[in-house]
Amino acid sequence: MTTISKILCVFVLTVSLGFLGVAAVTSVGGANWQVERDEVTGDYSFESTTSEATGTTYSVKARRGDRQLVQGAKSLAAAVISARKDMVTQQNAQITKLQEETQAAETEMAAWQGTVSVDEAAMTARCDELAQELATLNQQIDGISKKNIAKVEKTQGTLRKNEARREEVYRLLAQFDEIQTDLFQINEQQKRLRDLLTRKRGIVNRLKRRQVQLVRSGARGQYEDAPNSPPAKTAPQSTKKTKL
Repeated sequence: MTTISKILCVFVLTVSLGFLGVAAVTSVGGANWQVERDEVTGDYSFESTTSEATGTTYSVKARRGDRQLVQGAKSLAAAVISARKDMVTQQNAQITKLQEETQAAETEMAAWQGTVSVDEAAMTARCDELAQELATLNQQIDGISKKNIAKVEKTQGTLRKNEARREEVYRLLAQFDEIQTDLFQINEQQKRLRDLLTRKRGIVNRLKRRQVQLVRSGARGQYEDAPNSPPAKTAPQSTKKTKL
């Protein structure tokens, strides 16, 4: 065996061992495509088909929009990579859309900032006016409150005075009732005295007629002068009113 053959044999053995190591490392420390597939199953659905002609093939379909991404992929890695690429594409589109919306919002915000400053100045001025009006209203309320307190005190004084007058009226009404009772008793006494006076006058008249009859029948003495002479004055009876 020549030297070149020996060298080629050693080289082929070294390269074979290297490829064997790479294959071993790849199979042990490479990506776990089962886990990668499970991470994206929320947005994508994976299906596997096994046949004698083609072996095991994989297909990927996006759940949103029901889009077919890959069909007949030879390995799970190709299917997962296709799903990842579509996810990145969708995310980039969403990012682009959000950037455009953000730029439009920033432009609109810049346009509104000029009017906001004017509105802030107007609102500040209006707030100052309202604060001044509030202070004026508070002063008016204080003044009205003081007037109301004075009126309440005056009203209470009037009520106390009315109460005193009401008590005076009740007292006078009680006195008036007593006076009416006394007046009624006096009127009744006067009626009795008038009746007594009338009876006495009747008795006097009967006595005078009897005296005249006696004189005419011949009686003498004290009966003779009595009819012609005026009747003796008697002392007036006391008319002092007595309270029954």
